[in-house]
Amino acid sequence: MFESLKNFVKNNIEDLDGKELEISKEFKEHHNKDSKYIIKNWIFESHQYRKWRITKLDGGDKLQVFNTVAYPNFKSEFPILGADILWFGTSQKLLAIFDYQPLIQEKEYLQKYCSSLDFIKNQYPIFDNHKMKNIYDSKKYFSPWVMICRGNKLNLDRDLNNIFYSFVSNYVTINKLHQNNQFLDLEQIKNNQIDYDKYSAEKDPADKLFKTFFGETWTENFINNFLFTLNHNPLL
Repeated sequence: MFESLKNFVKNNIEDLDGKELEISKEFKEHHNKDSKYIIKNWIFESHQYRKWRITKLDGGDKLQVFNTVAYPNFKSEFPILGADILWFGTSQKLLAIFDYQPLIQEKEYLQKYCSSLDFIKNQYPIFDNHKMKNIYDSKKYFSPWVMICRGNKLNLDRDLNNIFYSFVSNYVTINKLHQNNQFLDLEQIKNNQIDYDKYSAEKDPADKLFKTFFGETWTENFINNFLFTLNHNPLL
């Protein structure tokens, strides 16, 4: 599941003259002891993005997970793209969160880089779930226009691909349009991306999920050396 989303990201990176990077075998594909859960990962880079990663978790009919995060290079104050999609097959429930995650919460910064999400939300009201805003910290690395969906099989089949394509395409386009920094210098950008990884490594709810399926040792290694590499390695 979600192969079309992975291919869409890959094609966008290739259009930017980017490339897929080699990753270690332990992260490229990892199975739990009985192989009921399989996690696969990809990582890309381009001139504009120092790191664009994808994670897919295959739990068969019970659970399917797709996550992608894009980090602009340290010369750009542009937000970090973040998308999480979970399909719970047993209960036929969809949970998805999309956002252009801001490096700072200054009003003018948010308006310039994140407000275009509002246009996408207006096209897909199912992704404007105000009742779920308690699941994230609105004062830290989330925009006022964060898109949240708690849906069903109909939303999975009818809406998800289209809104994801719009979400990614818009992000890539507006990044091309805003090449000059207005709010942050190089050192501030780097420090804020480091803080983002430290914050995410501590707060990411997937931590418990991965530990349940793959154990604590592998999960800690995965978090620090693939998902959020600036958490313990700020020079990477």
